[in-house]
Formats: sequence, structure tokens, C-alpha cells
Amino acid sequence: MTIKFSDVKFYKSVSLWTKEVFFDNKKEVIFVWRSNMWKSSLMNAIFEKKDLVKTSSIPWKTRLANIFVVANKYYLTDLPGYWFAKLWREFKDELDWLISWYLEERKESIKNVVMLIDSKLWAQQSDIDMYEYILKLELPVTIVLSKIDKLSNSEISKSVAHASEMFFWQTIIPISSTKKISINELCKLISKQLS
Repeated sequence: MTIKFSDVKFYKSVSLWTKEVFFDNKKEVIFVWRSNMWKSSLMNAIFEKKDLVKTSSIPWKTRLANIFVVANKYYLTDLPGYWFAKLWREFKDELDWLISWYLEERKESIKNVVMLIDSKLWAQQSDIDMYEYILKLELPVTIVLSKIDKLSNSEISKSVAHASEMFFWQTIIPISSTKKISINELCKLISKQLS
């Protein structure tokens, strides 16, 4: 079954101070990355919307888990960028706690965690830390290599090979939100995971 991801609406935002995160048991896919901007671009491409998923002009102000409901049956959730938690000490605890709290609270409903990795920069230590944390929670993970339109075919191959080595042969999808490369492939994978 292929899910119509354009049948989507914003559901709600969740913070550390939200009293009830177990709003229901809809199946869920989580999106995480160091940067909010490129993650938002990917989710908008999946939803076939221009700016449904928004990014603050001040990146570290994004301190919420933003939840979108698809076809009134599934959640696709945008977690804050964990890169900023590593750079700005004053935000580290708040963002790290929100990400870990949400993943642990919703663990039984989460069917996949989509991790975005910059195909040009390759995996950074914060990416590896997040990946290892996801594995500890025993959650399935898909690695998406972003911005491949900026690379040659040879560079894409090297990026995929490096990601395969770093992430223990997980499912890896090289993608471009701008040129819609492999968006359909990712949508089909998410549909299968949710179904």
C-alpha cells in the first residue's frame, strides 16, 4: 500500500513540558538531523508542499517536536536539530532531553527513524552519537544522504560507501529534495514501514 503523503496537516507541537505525549497509538516515523533547514526541505518534498514544515530563522529557537498527521492515520514527526545542542551549551540539555524523551516515550509507536546525513560532509560525531542512541533504543533506522545534486556520480558512490561502513549496512538512500531525486523511493519505504 502506498500512502498519499500529500494528505497531510499539522497536528501539534510537543515540548518537554507537554503533560501528555501519549496522545494515541498511531504509527509514527521520526525525522532527525543536525540541521533543521534541510530536514524541513525533505519533509516538504515528501508532503508535496512548499512550506508546511517550517524552520525558524534563528535555528536554535526550534525546540519542539512538530507532529504532522498523514491520511488521519499516521504521524511523521520533525524533531529539533541535535547539532545545535552540541554547539550552544545553554541549549544542550533542553534539546537533548526533548529528543531522548520523545523517542523513549513514543518508542512503541515509532516504526522508523529517518536520519539525514550531509552527503558532502559525511557523518559527524554528533550523527554517530545519535545513531548509537537510536540503536540502543532498538528502533529501526534509515540513513538518508542529503543534497546529492551537489555531488558527481563518483562522489555519491564514495559517500554511500562511507555511510555503509559507518552505519553498519543500514538502508541508505541518496536523495535530493531540490531535484526530487529518490523522494519516491523514500516515500515507498516509509509507506511499507507504516503499513
